[in-house]
Amino acid sequence: GTSPLSQDGAVIYGAFFRQSSFSTHAIAHETNAIVVPKDLPLELLGPLGCGVQTGAGTVLNTLALKAGESLAIFGGGAVGLSALLAAKAVNAGTTVVIEPNVARAQLARELGATHTINPKETSDVLAKLRELSGGGVTHAIDTTAIPAIVNVAVESTLPNGTVALVGVPAPDATLTANLLSLLVRGTGIKYVVEGDSVPQQLIPRLASLYREGKFPFDRLIRTFSFDHINDAVHATESGAVIKPVLVF
Repeated sequence: GTSPLSQDGAVIYGAFFRQSSFSTHAIAHETNAIVVPKDLPLELLGPLGCGVQTGAGTVLNTLALKAGESLAIFGGGAVGLSALLAAKAVNAGTTVVIEPNVARAQLARELGATHTINPKETSDVLAKLRELSGGGVTHAIDTTAIPAIVNVAVESTLPNGTVALVGVPAPDATLTANLLSLLVRGTGIKYVVEGDSVPQQLIPRLASLYREGKFPFDRLIRTFSFDHINDAVHATESGAVIKPVLVF
């Protein structure tokens, strides 16, 4: 409940989410600081701390996706496409991204998605997903936190598959999965926070994969000067940019 900052005796709350926002300097606890390669630009590495870490960590840590295993990703934003990049880094098999935004779906294909599904143009997403994946996927990730979509993700997995939930739900959101279906397939459902990551380990690993050309997350990022913050917001809304980064 305390703040590390004050001005003229008045408290300034500068530790939102244990970091500052819209500032040129930040005060961070040492446990929140990660050593990164000095030759890589901070405006590139910054997004590793949240959305990119969440998506990639879910694949690498929570699901421990193996080469050849298949994955369905519901939502092609920063988290979903970071999960896709991590899946490709470990040589995943079929990867399907379910995303209504045409620009984001196109980028997903450019980044290696085997298939994309536009739910606005597909009457039965589950049937289409099973068709494209040969009956179902090894694992699924939902980034939307929309119960109806989560139910599709739950039904999409093969026996002993895991559904990882990473989206922030509405306070009254409730999952109504069919229990018999879960029993028959032995499906697991797990909520994942920040990719179940140890940041001091995962972030340097992602930076290393990037250097090796196996994790091109720079394709998700575009920088905007701070006075163009509204342009950054609009670019996100349109799908033209996945992860805008403001620079001073």
